Amino acid sequence: MRLLLVVSSLACALAIGCAPPAPEGVSDELWELCRDDLHLSAPDCQDIATWRLPEALPVARGNRYADDVRAAELGRAIFFDQGFATIPEVSCATCHSPSLAFGDGHRTPQVILGSPGSRNSPSLLVSARLEGFFLWDGRADSLWSQPLGALENPIEMGTTRLAIAHRIADEAAYQSAYEVIFGALPPLDDLERFPESGMPGTASWEAMTAEDRDAIDRVVANVGKALEAYLRRIVSGPSAVDRYLDGDRDAMPPDARRGLARFVESGCTSCHSGPMLTDERFHAGREMEDRGRALGIEQLLESPFNSEGPYFDRDAGEALELPLGPEARDEHAFRTPSLRNVSLTAPYEHDGSRSLEEILAARGILYEEGDEVVIDAFLTQLVGDPPPAEWTHP
Repeated sequence: MRLLLVVSSLACALAIGCAPPAPEGVSDELWELCRDDLHLSAPDCQDIATWRLPEALPVARGNRYADDVRAAELGRAIFFDQGFATIPEVSCATCHSPSLAFGDGHRTPQVILGSPGSRNSPSLLVSARLEGFFLWDGRADSLWSQPLGALENPIEMGTTRLAIAHRIADEAAYQSAYEVIFGALPPLDDLERFPESGMPGTASWEAMTAEDRDAIDRVVANVGKALEAYLRRIVSGPSAVDRYLDGDRDAMPPDARRGLARFVESGCTSCHSGPMLTDERFHAGREMEDRGRALGIEQLLESPFNSEGPYFDRDAGEALELPLGPEARDEHAFRTPSLRNVSLTAPYEHDGSRSLEEILAARGILYEEGDEVVIDAFLTQLVGDPPPAEWTHP
């Protein structure tokens, strides 16, 4: 009887064209598209089924205030406020402009004339959807700790953690909003205990007691948590690709559908897979001076804001496992970027040194005539629905 069933099924598939059932994890609608439109195998179809964008954001790591709208409103005000930087007319929005997909369109940041940054400013449209280590080198293990380095970087915002705390305390609206959400600020009007400016390595900071330094670090951590709450409000939504994966054949034009198939057939999914089309890992490429992940690990382990520090909320999200230290493979390695909204975020790579066409050529992806056209057509379909307009301005 078992043999007869097998023979009957084979005859149905070969002789009268019965379609095999959808593979595990693939809807009937998507399987039909994979089979009849994309001409992809069952394993490849299972792979693209994982691309569908989830409705909910991942749980924020170490930030119990991540979904508090009051924290998001405070974070928005901080994001657009030029008063936090010591460099004139600079705010977070300088390198992450809403009009440029929350990037800056430059190869590297141009905050200080003659002193460009060394790494490309990533778009923030998908930051809250990522679940691994953050930034090109992974030196942050939570989204709330990601912006804190930029605030104190002398060629980004050039401020100090003491100055950040004083900015919160000196503006009545900030102080009120902060204390409603996070509790009382330390007595920052006591300038002997809390100088107006200072950070680790400066004399003013080192002269403070350990208890007072901890109080300031907690304020700065909470500023980061408010910023994360804001970033969770500006995520982009589903794209045409997601609608196609839901079974809407007309969601993408023919060239884009062909480009999707060529993207998969060319092996791109070995690094660009899952809902964010990234493996969220670090890969070494061409030789360069930038140590990448190796330096990032050293900075992560030294940071008081990592998940083993006192500012990580243990009741919010699961902490990532910290590396013990950099290994040889971490030298010159950088994080695989998400391809969501990729057509809006040129130039590309960690140093902004390449166009999309150059990247495709360098990876050996273009080996059929017309590949560059159809793959580009596919990538444009990864632009997601924009975030709510009310969150994209001060």
